[in-house]
Amino acid sequence: MTTKDLIDALAAGDATGIETTFNAAMAERISAKIDDMRTQVAQSMFAAPQEETEEVSSEEPAAETEQAE
Repeated sequence: MTTKDLIDALAAGDATGIETTFNAAMAERISAKIDDMRTQVAQSMFAAPQEETEEVSSEEPAAETEQAE
């Protein structure tokens, strides 16, 4: 079903045709989106894990002290 089919059903005032066409169009879009998401999840699931490049220092920063005069 296409957008043209939906517009034709709207112009004809065919409520059943509108519903059928709209539902078919939405099902097609949802199915395509789910397939895209499925592909993305599969790619991220089976991709090699990335190594962390951030190094953690075990030293604590020196505390600033006030000098009394």
